[in-house]
Amino acid sequence: MTAASITSMSVAEKEQVFLALNAKCSIALSFFWMCLGIDGASWLSTGVAHWIYEATLLCSLCFTLYYASKSWKFKGMFSAKAYWTMQFSDEYTDYVSALGMRLAFMVMSVGLMALVIIGDDSWFIELGGAGAQLGFANIILSLSFLLHGVVVLLKLYGSDEDE
Repeated sequence: MTAASITSMSVAEKEQVFLALNAKCSIALSFFWMCLGIDGASWLSTGVAHWIYEATLLCSLCFTLYYASKSWKFKGMFSAKAYWTMQFSDEYTDYVSALGMRLAFMVMSVGLMALVIIGDDSWFIELGGAGAQLGFANIILSLSFLLHGVVVLLKLYGSDEDE
């Protein structure tokens, strides 16, 4: 997408492209946090699994930086409120953004509630080791980023049969 094609878009189209880029960045971030969440697993220490883990970590970081830099180009092309708070002037884009954030918040809330309830139990610490709480929190964060990104992309580019 060139700068000329971006400037010729309407504000609603710019907001949708920006939201889609943020959703892709969110999915890439989810893989990064998932890798950090399973970092201490013993089966990742050697062999092919270690190489796959390292490649996934590196690729997710590169994709996160790529999509973040692409979305940065939209700064100043529509309202600052839409850019920083994801509240868009286009009604459908705002609906999709709010839906993705609400669902991600629910996943994070339920997951962290579960972590608070079982996080200090001895069986949980024995099962996951010393960093079990941090790993579980990383996985919850990863799932919330993944859910946000997938929901936004499905709503923006999927079918409208569920509306």
